[in-house]
Amino acid sequence: MTDSTSFDKVWPERLGRISSITRDLAKPIELESMLYQVVDAAKELLDAEGGTVWRYLAPSHQLESRVARGMEPVRISAERGIVGECLRSRAIINVPDCYADARFDRSFDQRTGYRTRCMLTLPLMGYDELLVGVLQVVNRRDGVFDADDETMASVLAAQCAVALQRAQLTERLVESEKVAQEIEVARAVQMGTLPKKAPDIPGYDFAGAFRPADQTGGDTYDFVPTPSGGVMVLMGDATGHGIGPALSATQVRAMLRVAQRLGADLDDTFRHINDQLVDDLPEDRFVTAFLGHLDPVSHALHYHSGGQGPLLHFHAADGTCDVHPPTTAPLGAMAQIFLRAPRVIDLAPGDVFALLSDGVYEYCNAANEEFSEQRVVELLRRHHREPMARLRDRLLGELRQFGQGAPQLDDISIVLIRRLGGATAAVATSAAVRREYARSFDSLDPIFAFVRSVLDEHGAGDADAYAVNLAVEELFTNMVKYNADGAGPIVLEMEYASGDLICRLTDPDSDRFDVTAAPDANVGLPAEQRRPGGLGLHLIRRLLDDIDYEYSGRSSRITFRKAFTKTWPQTPAMTRDAPAGAFDRQRLPLDLPENSEDGAMFEIRQGEQGTIAFAGRLDAAQCAKAQEFLDAAGAVQAFDFRGLEYISSAGLGVLLKAHKRLLASGGRLRLINVSSHIYDIFRFSGFDQVFDVERVAS
Repeated sequence: MTDSTSFDKVWPERLGRISSITRDLAKPIELESMLYQVVDAAKELLDAEGGTVWRYLAPSHQLESRVARGMEPVRISAERGIVGECLRSRAIINVPDCYADARFDRSFDQRTGYRTRCMLTLPLMGYDELLVGVLQVVNRRDGVFDADDETMASVLAAQCAVALQRAQLTERLVESEKVAQEIEVARAVQMGTLPKKAPDIPGYDFAGAFRPADQTGGDTYDFVPTPSGGVMVLMGDATGHGIGPALSATQVRAMLRVAQRLGADLDDTFRHINDQLVDDLPEDRFVTAFLGHLDPVSHALHYHSGGQGPLLHFHAADGTCDVHPPTTAPLGAMAQIFLRAPRVIDLAPGDVFALLSDGVYEYCNAANEEFSEQRVVELLRRHHREPMARLRDRLLGELRQFGQGAPQLDDISIVLIRRLGGATAAVATSAAVRREYARSFDSLDPIFAFVRSVLDEHGAGDADAYAVNLAVEELFTNMVKYNADGAGPIVLEMEYASGDLICRLTDPDSDRFDVTAAPDANVGLPAEQRRPGGLGLHLIRRLLDDIDYEYSGRSSRITFRKAFTKTWPQTPAMTRDAPAGAFDRQRLPLDLPENSEDGAMFEIRQGEQGTIAFAGRLDAAQCAKAQEFLDAAGAVQAFDFRGLEYISSAGLGVLLKAHKRLLASGGRLRLINVSSHIYDIFRFSGFDQVFDVERVAS
């Protein structure tokens, strides 16, 4: 036992030594060297013959130490001996006579001839009381370890624990950086095997994409030209994602290239790749893969699909989409003793063949809702006329928007093939027509008249006419509402090209506002939480085929495109012989007053059996009139829309206000005789779930 006089002399000296050790341990140092430095410091401070630092390996619940430099580390169970008990109890264990303690493990002494007399064992606790190891010091040269030694060792252990934890974190960081570098090399190799550009096959348009869920992924795709002038098309999806599946996917692509160089046909290539994967892959691994040959002369796509599906064939002529399943088992699952004849898809002018991996269809949002085959088909229907590279980018963009920040859990691969030509190549093109309009809702009537004249000239159907009118109104009224003080008129240009109506609205003096980046409205909210704001852009995204935004200087230009589908009934919304700006009164069940001005085009009045009847066009310019009438009418619970030809997002706001007033008194707004056009607006905006809607009898 150290007396108080000698302790008073030794303690400051030891504290100074600990401070020096702490400074040394704070320096960058390799982990193994640091452990020996800790042991040397403990031996010096406590005047001991030996010591050991045991690192705690939490995943395996083991303790590891190095007995001497150059030797392999020793590992023992964290339940073993005195060191194991110190780990469990997280308390200092001071053993004055090791051979008298049953917990002491004598095996080391028996192997080396060394005799351990006394032992001091301390837990090493890092940040947040995290256990990082155990420090053991043995054989004090002068007697046994006492309470003063325990105090001194505790101070040293606290410093050593922090240094050890920091060194371990540094070691893991260095190791992870090495792994990251290796993964980056693997990613570069894998991405380097993908096609550098789409095939140049006359009469066809190709596009592809690969987006791995991790740094590397299990998907691949390829286009391989054949001597006959055709192209082999591959898309593969190995089970899982990461480096292992990436190697499998790359192997499939390499075998395809080798087979083509050897002149193998479609059947032999598919069989060769499958049988090689059977030999190479573990029993629980396989690759779903599509392999097809496109003949640009016969326009036939012959293919085998090993577990890869659905395969989508969009028919441009009638807007239908065939969904084809896989034709055989995944590659590598079993030997192909008998291979059926390849399936054939005949591509007509304008047709699109879409080959997508599971990562597209099964992409989930935060509500765990999948993107689904239906959404892909709808995207093809809206945008099949576009270049395939743009269609690919649209699909990726819609996936991101649908996910709303949810992580991508599976690899995404996309292969798109479109046959060009057909009717769309010979459709007439008209010169652009330009008009200027004052910044006022009063400009809506002449705008509608101008739009109508262009639509009439090119035979637009009801659906197309409604979509174009709505888009023009929403964009124009936004420019007026949010930039009423801008200088100069707003310019509207319209032209017709290859079956598409192209419209441009230009505000020459405005702040930047990118309509393509604005978020969609949340159409799933209950009525009490609904707000009409933002619905306009939400609606036009669903009615148009394309919308772009440009900003230069102070000028904003919005360009949208609407492909004329003519899939709705062709009864015109307005008679073709009506004067410009006049609404077709013959189609309305209500008589508009004879003295009403052409261009008013809206009427609201008390109808039969307590209803309120609407006629004409409820656009932004007419909302004040409608709101004033409804405020004076009281709580009428049914609106008759038989005469209503058009409603914009501003009109929806009028209905929403009336509905909320009814909800407050225990009622609910009922809309009757709703046309198919207006019902679609309710459906796109989610108001079909807010109001009670009765569609007009067909």
